[in-house]
Amino acid sequence: MVSSIYKKTFSVLMKRPFRLWGISLLAEFLCLVAYAGFIGVPAAAFCAALLLSASMSMIFLNSYRTGLEPKTSYLFASFKKDRILRVLGGMAWMQLWIFLWSLIPIVGIVFGIIRMYEYRFVPYILMTRDDVKPTDAIKISKQETMGYKGKMFGADILLGAVYLGVFLVFTLLGEIPYLGVLFRILWVLIAIAYGLLAPLFSGIMHAAFYVEIQNRRAAGSWHPAAPARPDWPTPPVQPVQPSAPVQPERPIPPTQPVQSAAPEQPVCPVPPVVQPSFTEAVTQPASQGAPVVFSPEPEPQQPPEEPVQTQPSDLRCPRCGAAVKIPGAMFCTICGERLK
Repeated sequence: MVSSIYKKTFSVLMKRPFRLWGISLLAEFLCLVAYAGFIGVPAAAFCAALLLSASMSMIFLNSYRTGLEPKTSYLFASFKKDRILRVLGGMAWMQLWIFLWSLIPIVGIVFGIIRMYEYRFVPYILMTRDDVKPTDAIKISKQETMGYKGKMFGADILLGAVYLGVFLVFTLLGEIPYLGVLFRILWVLIAIAYGLLAPLFSGIMHAAFYVEIQNRRAAGSWHPAAPARPDWPTPPVQPVQPSAPVQPERPIPPTQPVQSAAPEQPVCPVPPVVQPSFTEAVTQPASQGAPVVFSPEPEPQQPPEEPVQTQPSDLRCPRCGAAVKIPGAMFCTICGERLK
């Protein structure tokens, strides 16, 4: 940021250096006249110096923004009726607070320098924003310079460091015999040019910081959202077709009771078939010789029982004369006659 501001400031200064230098010289002359004319009233000279300082800040700001040639009438822009009290009050309020902070023992100089950088945008705010109160200009300047005071301080230090470095180089070159006089003359010319152009360069650089910070804050307030992910194309929604009218439900006929199946006949348990068991031979080790094998003795088989043969009876039916085959029968199986 500092390097880009240096380049832009140098290009603006090189376009119209004499015009800017003449107007700044006129402003310094008017300040001297004010101090000389109001010797008995230093407050009046102080007020005139504050108004001229605000006008010069506005000239540098317009030169940086537009690049157009500044006019001498711009030097008296802060003396208008509708602006003089507002600008004068804001500038005096700023100087008062810088003075009060500088009164702190030991560290007062440090705090005074910090407040100078915090309130650097007060002239631009008073000259360009009519809606801001004079006492609120330092608050707004403090908010806008937050995070940039170090860069502004570094830019000012760099400008002084360049001057100091050139001074040391030409001082050493001036010690060269015979040629040292030439380097001393060059150093005098450079010092004069620096004294004439350094205040202009510094004024334009301060205005450049104000413009660039305003642009960054404006771009940051927009904070463009991150690019949204492309949505997948959604299929077109088909219109809902009207549904067919619902037909009334018909009464369900009563269901016939399910006839239970016939009860199952009890199954007679079948006695399990007992397989004859054969006992394995058990071998026991003998004390001497080959092992003795003990085999189970076969069970004795019982002889089958002979069926009992019924003796045929000599009883006959008295009616049909048929022989009664069933012993103890009371009726004839042929004619049904009662037997005696």
